[in-house]
Amino acid sequence: MSTYTPKPNTWTLFPNKYKKDETHPDFSGTAMLTLPDGTQAEYKLTAWKRVTKSDVKFIGGFIKIKEAQRELTPETSEGAGEQPW
Repeated sequence: MSTYTPKPNTWTLFPNKYKKDETHPDFSGTAMLTLPDGTQAEYKLTAWKRVTKSDVKFIGGFIKIKEAQRELTPETSEGAGEQPW
């Protein structure tokens, strides 16, 4: 596991060494952005090598916010696990 930690307002793309199909991205990575309210949000990036009709090469892709990891906690309220009937 890598110890890389993204810095605020930066992004990083790495080559996809597991690409087996043209639908798989050529690159993937993360972006860490500081939002106007001061909070930070981490985004997942995926990108493909592309070529326009006029033979200009470029990279295009998608950006999605990473979903927060949900912390699973056992139910501790009274009656937890009881059937409602």
